[in-house]
Amino acid sequence: MTPAARPAPRLAALRSRWLDAVTAELRDDPAVAGAALAGSFGTGRADDWSDVDLLVVVSDARLDGYAPPAPVEPVITIDARHNGPRGTRGLSSQYVTDGLPLWADWYVHPVSLASWPSDCDVLFDRHGIERSPLTLSEQLASGEPEPPTPKGPDEERALKLGLVPVAGKGVARRSPGTAGPYAPDATWEQQLAALRRLLDDFAVLGPPNSVAAGHAYLDLVADALSR
Repeated sequence: MTPAARPAPRLAALRSRWLDAVTAELRDDPAVAGAALAGSFGTGRADDWSDVDLLVVVSDARLDGYAPPAPVEPVITIDARHNGPRGTRGLSSQYVTDGLPLWADWYVHPVSLASWPSDCDVLFDRHGIERSPLTLSEQLASGEPEPPTPKGPDEERALKLGLVPVAGKGVARRSPGTAGPYAPDATWEQQLAALRRLLDDFAVLGPPNSVAAGHAYLDLVADALSR
């Protein structure tokens, strides 16, 4: 656990149930050759506040039509293929479960280009995919990037809305250099107030359940920091 992190057992329990359901659906899909946890879960450094990074390997024929499993339908989905090398796909999604947001980054790679990063935790592998000496970040940065898809103003606003709880996570951890709409020396109360104003700015334009979930998440942050 990050030393400054405050426990959030409710978040951890919701995320665990979501991951269990997602993993079961991935295993049941014959087009999925394997899946792995990346990011902090891949390295064993995850805490209660951690978001989810999933690397999914699919048959080449399914790459463009592949949609990640959704035991809970995402309220925000952004095409993030530009974050990976040419020939791969990526999505960033926010899910709302039990009134709280969960952010997941999906990296979707075809079998023909796949190798397991050195810093991932393989959940299952039906294809005998080799392990790479490169980390996921190094893999994603290798070669020519996949061209981005055009983003309209609604998608840009949705992405900013979805990232408000991600910024709140940094406040909960008291992470040095946490980015956000506040001065570096602001108190955590001021930081959360600034994030709440951002959420309220999206109240008319953003998905209502995402806005409400963001406020509920910041309530958890405030509770953790006030103990």
